[in-house]
Amino acid sequence: MVQDHFHIEMEDISAFHIERTVDHSFWEEIPYEELMGKILAGIQEEKLKRFFGVVRNGGTFKLGDYFYRIKTD
Repeated sequence: MVQDHFHIEMEDISAFHIERTVDHSFWEEIPYEELMGKILAGIQEEKLKRFFGVVRNGGTFKLGDYFYRIKTD
């Protein structure tokens, strides 16, 4: 669980399988640990909140070269 600077919990996506793509044609699953440890590390808090909110609600979120979503299979 990730908390903001007020120690309020943000959306929790740890129970879901996350995948990413460059062009929406091939989605690859990525481990939650990699997502949190490498990809989301150091991102501004407001962008992180948007990422969790969009992905948790079934949308895709563009971050860098990739789009991220919860696996839908």
